Amino acid sequence: MLHNLALLFLFTLLLTPPAASPFAFRQTGSPKPPKNILKVSDVTVETEADGSGCRPGTVRVAVSEDSSLMTFIFDDFQAAVGPNAGSYRKRALCRVSVTISSPGWAFDVQSVDFRGYVRLGKGVQASIVSRWKWVDMKTGADLKGKGNMQKKVEAPFEEDFLLHKDGETSGEAAVCQKASARFAITLSATLNTDLASPPDSIIQGGSLDNSFKEQMLLGWKNC
Repeated sequence: MLHNLALLFLFTLLLTPPAASPFAFRQTGSPKPPKNILKVSDVTVETEADGSGCRPGTVRVAVSEDSSLMTFIFDDFQAAVGPNAGSYRKRALCRVSVTISSPGWAFDVQSVDFRGYVRLGKGVQASIVSRWKWVDMKTGADLKGKGNMQKKVEAPFEEDFLLHKDGETSGEAAVCQKASARFAITLSATLNTDLASPPDSIIQGGSLDNSFKEQMLLGWKNC
């Protein structure tokens, strides 16, 4: 009897899926490329005059071993208003492009998760926008399959937030065009208020490690 119960318990454990995590994806519905096929050779940061943006050296790109996840990590991206805003401005804008290589393979973005932190005082609103696209390295033209996500927040508000959006895939015929393209992300955060002396309000990275993270689930095609 005990032996049968033990076997039943073990069988139940094997069939029970692990708990889902918003930052732990598994690639589905596309071929699996060789391990470490995706290489990032250059990360270029372009800051804007009308926002604090992000400085060169403060943006990192991490790729999982199975090349199913690509994560952009923004270490010093912040917008702020109020008495303690310091040198930060009400708008932060950062453009990042990366040179990638994946010989014989190309990817689309199947979905995106984005994490940050917002604290708003009365009379302040926040807007966070992220866009991503591929740019042809020869012509400079945008390729199909770009996407975007946006979050608007009203005061009073103070917490971490997590955004999720499915990607806008480019179709079978166009995926392989991306094998020789640069991948680009634009991230902006804006604090809006009509108050002459607004209360302290801030948009920044998550409270856990103070970094914005944008994690992309990649779907692959053998080209």
